[in-house]
Amino acid sequence: MQYETEEQQVEALKAWWNENGKAVIAGVVLGALAIGGWGAYKSHQEKQAVAASDIFSRTVDATGDGDAAKASELAEKIGDDHSDTLYASYSYFSAARAALDAGDLDTAARHLAWVADNGKTEEVKIIASVRLARILGVQGKVTAGLGLLPTTYPDSFKALVEEARGDLHVAKGDAAAALTAYNAALETNFASDPDSLTMKINELATADAS
Repeated sequence: MQYETEEQQVEALKAWWNENGKAVIAGVVLGALAIGGWGAYKSHQEKQAVAASDIFSRTVDATGDGDAAKASELAEKIGDDHSDTLYASYSYFSAARAALDAGDLDTAARHLAWVADNGKTEEVKIIASVRLARILGVQGKVTAGLGLLPTTYPDSFKALVEEARGDLHVAKGDAAAALTAYNAALETNFASDPDSLTMKINELATADAS
Protein backbone atom coordinates (compact mmCIF):
# COMPACT_ATOMS: atom_id res chain seq x y z
CA MET A 1 0.00 0.00 0.00
CA GLN A 2 1.45 3.34 -1.05
CA TYR A 3 1.25 6.56 0.98
CA GLU A 4 1.56 9.98 -0.60
CA THR A 5 2.75 11.90 2.46
CA GLU A 6 4.78 11.28 5.61
CA GLU A 7 1.68 12.17 7.65
CA GLN A 8 -0.18 9.27 6.05
CA GLN A 9 2.74 6.98 6.81
CA VAL A 10 2.80 8.04 10.46
CA GLU A 11 -0.95 7.49 10.81
CA ALA A 12 -0.58 4.05 9.24
CA LEU A 13 2.26 3.29 11.66
CA LYS A 14 0.07 4.28 14.61
CA ALA A 15 -2.75 2.09 13.33
CA TRP A 16 -0.34 -0.83 12.91
CA TRP A 17 0.95 -0.29 16.45
CA ASN A 18 -2.62 -0.47 17.79
CA GLU A 19 -3.26 -3.68 15.82
CA ASN A 20 -0.12 -5.35 17.17
CA GLY A 21 -0.20 -4.09 20.75
CA LYS A 22 -1.38 -7.45 22.03
CA ALA A 23 2.12 -8.86 21.88
CA VAL A 24 3.38 -6.28 24.34
CA ILE A 25 0.30 -6.59 26.55
CA ALA A 26 0.86 -10.34 26.71
CA GLY A 27 4.48 -9.69 27.59
CA VAL A 28 3.48 -7.32 30.37
CA VAL A 29 1.20 -9.95 31.84
CA LEU A 30 3.88 -12.64 31.65
CA GLY A 31 6.44 -10.26 33.07
CA ALA A 32 4.17 -9.34 35.93
CA LEU A 33 3.59 -13.00 36.70
CA ALA A 34 7.32 -13.66 36.65
CA ILE A 35 8.02 -10.72 38.93
CA GLY A 36 5.24 -11.89 41.23
CA GLY A 37 7.20 -15.07 41.78
CA TRP A 38 10.10 -13.24 43.39
CA GLY A 39 8.69 -13.72 46.88
CA ALA A 40 11.48 -16.11 47.77
CA TYR A 41 14.18 -13.60 46.89
CA LYS A 42 15.83 -11.31 49.35
CA SER A 43 14.18 -8.06 50.41
CA HIS A 44 16.43 -5.82 48.34
CA GLN A 45 15.38 -7.53 45.12
CA GLU A 46 11.72 -7.23 46.08
CA LYS A 47 12.10 -3.51 46.71
CA GLN A 48 13.82 -3.08 43.36
CA ALA A 49 10.98 -4.88 41.62
CA VAL A 50 8.38 -2.70 43.36
CA ALA A 51 10.29 0.45 42.43
CA ALA A 52 10.56 -0.64 38.80
CA SER A 53 6.87 -1.50 38.72
CA ASP A 54 6.00 1.93 40.06
CA ILE A 55 8.05 3.72 37.41
CA PHE A 56 6.48 1.56 34.70
CA SER A 57 2.99 2.44 35.93
CA ARG A 58 3.85 6.14 35.95
CA THR A 59 5.24 5.85 32.42
CA VAL A 60 2.00 4.28 31.23
CA ASP A 61 0.03 7.04 32.95
CA ALA A 62 2.16 9.73 31.29
CA THR A 63 1.64 8.08 27.92
CA GLY A 64 -2.09 7.97 28.50
CA ASP A 65 -2.04 11.65 29.41
CA GLY A 66 -0.18 12.50 26.22
CA ASP A 67 2.87 13.72 28.17
CA ALA A 68 5.63 12.39 25.92
CA ALA A 69 8.36 14.34 27.71
CA LYS A 70 7.42 12.85 31.09
CA ALA A 71 7.15 9.36 29.63
CA SER A 72 10.63 9.69 28.15
CA GLU A 73 12.05 10.98 31.42
CA LEU A 74 10.58 8.05 33.36
CA ALA A 75 11.74 5.49 30.80
CA GLU A 76 15.27 6.82 30.96
CA LYS A 77 15.15 6.73 34.75
CA ILE A 78 14.13 3.09 34.84
CA GLY A 79 16.77 2.38 32.20
CA ASP A 80 19.39 3.91 34.46
CA ASP A 81 18.19 2.38 37.72
CA HIS A 82 16.49 -0.90 36.80
CA SER A 83 17.77 -1.93 33.38
CA ASP A 84 17.86 -5.59 34.43
CA THR A 85 14.06 -5.78 34.78
CA LEU A 86 11.41 -6.48 32.17
CA TYR A 87 9.64 -3.36 33.40
CA ALA A 88 12.42 -1.30 31.84
CA SER A 89 11.63 -2.64 28.38
CA TYR A 90 7.91 -2.09 28.88
CA SER A 91 8.52 1.47 30.02
CA TYR A 92 10.57 2.21 26.92
CA PHE A 93 7.82 0.70 24.76
CA SER A 94 5.31 3.01 26.41
CA ALA A 95 7.54 6.07 26.03
CA ALA A 96 8.12 5.20 22.38
CA ARG A 97 4.37 5.13 21.83
CA ALA A 98 4.01 8.52 23.52
CA ALA A 99 6.72 9.95 21.27
CA LEU A 100 5.07 8.45 18.19
CA ASP A 101 1.74 9.98 19.16
CA ALA A 102 3.50 13.32 19.51
CA GLY A 103 5.04 12.95 16.06
CA ASP A 104 8.57 12.69 17.44
CA LEU A 105 9.88 9.78 15.40
CA ASP A 106 13.51 10.32 16.42
CA THR A 107 12.71 9.91 20.12
CA ALA A 108 10.46 6.93 19.45
CA ALA A 109 13.29 5.33 17.47
CA ARG A 110 15.77 6.01 20.27
CA HIS A 111 13.55 4.35 22.87
CA LEU A 112 12.94 1.30 20.70
CA ALA A 113 16.65 1.01 19.98
CA TRP A 114 17.25 0.80 23.74
CA VAL A 115 14.91 -2.18 24.00
CA ALA A 116 16.39 -3.83 20.91
CA ASP A 117 19.84 -3.56 22.52
CA ASN A 118 18.99 -4.10 26.19
CA GLY A 119 15.74 -6.05 26.41
CA LYS A 120 15.80 -8.94 28.87
CA THR A 121 14.05 -11.42 26.59
CA GLU A 122 14.43 -12.28 22.92
CA GLU A 123 10.73 -11.66 22.43
CA VAL A 124 10.78 -8.02 23.48
CA LYS A 125 13.94 -7.47 21.43
CA ILE A 126 12.17 -8.77 18.32
CA ILE A 127 9.13 -6.57 18.90
CA ALA A 128 11.35 -3.53 19.42
CA SER A 129 13.38 -4.29 16.29
CA VAL A 130 10.25 -4.61 14.14
CA ARG A 131 8.77 -1.37 15.44
CA LEU A 132 12.06 0.44 15.04
CA ALA A 133 12.39 -0.90 11.48
CA ARG A 134 8.95 0.47 10.63
CA ILE A 135 9.82 3.90 12.00
CA LEU A 136 13.04 3.94 10.00
CA GLY A 137 11.00 3.06 6.93
CA VAL A 138 8.74 6.07 7.50
CA GLN A 139 11.86 8.21 7.85
CA GLY A 140 13.10 6.99 4.48
CA LYS A 141 15.81 4.77 5.97
CA VAL A 142 14.45 1.61 4.36
CA THR A 143 17.74 -0.26 3.98
CA ALA A 144 18.60 0.37 7.63
CA GLY A 145 15.12 -0.82 8.62
CA LEU A 146 15.47 -4.05 6.64
CA GLY A 147 18.83 -4.64 8.29
CA LEU A 148 17.21 -4.58 11.72
CA LEU A 149 14.67 -7.30 11.03
CA PRO A 150 15.68 -10.70 12.42
CA THR A 151 16.22 -13.62 10.08
CA THR A 152 15.59 -16.21 12.79
CA TYR A 153 12.75 -15.96 15.28
CA PRO A 154 10.06 -18.07 17.00
CA ASP A 155 7.25 -19.18 14.67
CA SER A 156 4.79 -17.01 16.58
CA PHE A 157 6.68 -13.92 15.37
CA LYS A 158 6.84 -14.90 11.70
CA ALA A 159 3.79 -12.89 10.60
CA LEU A 160 4.91 -9.82 12.53
CA VAL A 161 8.43 -9.86 11.10
CA GLU A 162 7.61 -10.85 7.53
CA GLU A 163 4.78 -8.38 7.07
CA ALA A 164 7.12 -5.61 8.21
CA ARG A 165 9.75 -6.93 5.80
CA GLY A 166 7.20 -6.88 3.01
CA ASP A 167 6.15 -3.30 3.77
CA LEU A 168 9.75 -2.15 3.73
CA HIS A 169 10.42 -3.90 0.43
CA VAL A 170 7.38 -2.13 -1.02
CA ALA A 171 8.84 1.17 0.15
CA LYS A 172 12.12 0.16 -1.51
CA GLY A 173 10.34 -0.69 -4.75
CA ASP A 174 11.15 -4.41 -4.67
CA ALA A 175 7.76 -6.00 -5.41
CA ALA A 176 9.13 -9.54 -5.78
CA ALA A 177 10.79 -9.52 -2.35
CA ALA A 178 7.68 -7.93 -0.85
CA LEU A 179 5.44 -10.69 -2.25
CA THR A 180 7.75 -13.36 -0.85
CA ALA A 181 7.62 -11.78 2.59
CA TYR A 182 3.85 -11.21 2.55
CA ASN A 183 3.19 -14.81 1.50
CA ALA A 184 5.47 -16.04 4.29
CA ALA A 185 3.50 -13.94 6.76
CA LEU A 186 0.14 -15.14 5.44
CA GLU A 187 1.02 -18.84 5.65
CA THR A 188 1.27 -18.70 9.44
CA ASN A 189 -1.54 -18.96 11.95
CA PHE A 190 -0.38 -15.82 13.75
CA ALA A 191 -1.20 -13.05 11.24
CA SER A 192 -3.10 -10.32 13.08
CA ASP A 193 -5.01 -9.29 9.94
CA PRO A 194 -4.98 -11.92 7.15
CA ASP A 195 -7.40 -9.86 5.06
CA SER A 196 -4.99 -6.91 5.05
CA LEU A 197 -2.13 -9.16 3.98
CA THR A 198 -4.22 -10.63 1.19
CA MET A 199 -5.09 -7.12 0.01
CA LYS A 200 -1.42 -6.15 -0.08
CA ILE A 201 -0.58 -9.26 -2.09
CA ASN A 202 -3.41 -8.60 -4.53
CA GLU A 203 -2.36 -4.96 -4.96
CA LEU A 204 1.17 -6.00 -5.85
CA ALA A 205 -0.06 -8.69 -8.24
CA THR A 206 -2.39 -6.18 -9.94
CA ALA A 207 0.38 -3.62 -10.26
CA ASP A 208 2.72 -6.23 -11.71
CA ALA A 209 0.12 -7.30 -14.27
CA SER A 210 -0.64 -3.76 -15.46
